[in-house]
Amino acid sequence: MKTVKLILALALALATVFSTAACSVELGGEETWEYSSDEKEGVIQLFDDFFEGTYKNTNQIVTVKNGEKLVETETIDGTSSFVEYSTNGAKSYSFKDGEEFIYVVSAEESSYYMKGEENYNYGRYAYKLFLEGFKEVPGDSVTFKCEVKGSSKDDVSSETITLEATHSELGSLKLEATAKNDLVQTAAVTTVEGENTVVMTFTFEYGSAKVEIPDISGMSEQTF
Repeated sequence: MKTVKLILALALALATVFSTAACSVELGGEETWEYSSDEKEGVIQLFDDFFEGTYKNTNQIVTVKNGEKLVETETIDGTSSFVEYSTNGAKSYSFKDGEEFIYVVSAEESSYYMKGEENYNYGRYAYKLFLEGFKEVPGDSVTFKCEVKGSSKDDVSSETITLEATHSELGSLKLEATAKNDLVQTAAVTTVEGENTVVMTFTFEYGSAKVEIPDISGMSEQTF
């Protein structure tokens, strides 16, 4: 486990953000840790810490499915990102042209681009929108719970996170994910509303991503 992770976890525990925090080390053996929280702020911190390495990684391919149906595939290569949406065939690109931030939308009807870092960030790591919906839920009407468990041996670490947000009337959300050496490998978000259950799954691959920047010379620029 990273030293900064332990320091951050202990600091938050002292501030009563984490309800429990445990860590054990055997000399020459396996190190284990476990953190949990039932406060929204603590849950968000645990989530952010768990996904930190993945959000900083700049070469990954993420496949998002709704049940068995492919929703989108995002390819991140350095400062460039390409998202292909399977539901409508649309595509988006985020990339830098010198110091300029560019976001491109390419659909069957039309293609256009927008400038600006905010637009660029909207299209890069776009899959985060599906993972972070729980952050927008009002904390005073929802019960939160999160638990992270991890272990490390011979410079190989593994972690799991289980996060739940439950509203007594509107339904519940459950996020589960696995990570290896601080990089998320798989994730699933299960949303239950009444009799309706939706399961979205995420698969991560690292090291083989390649994005080809589109030619925007024939596209119109949009400003909003």
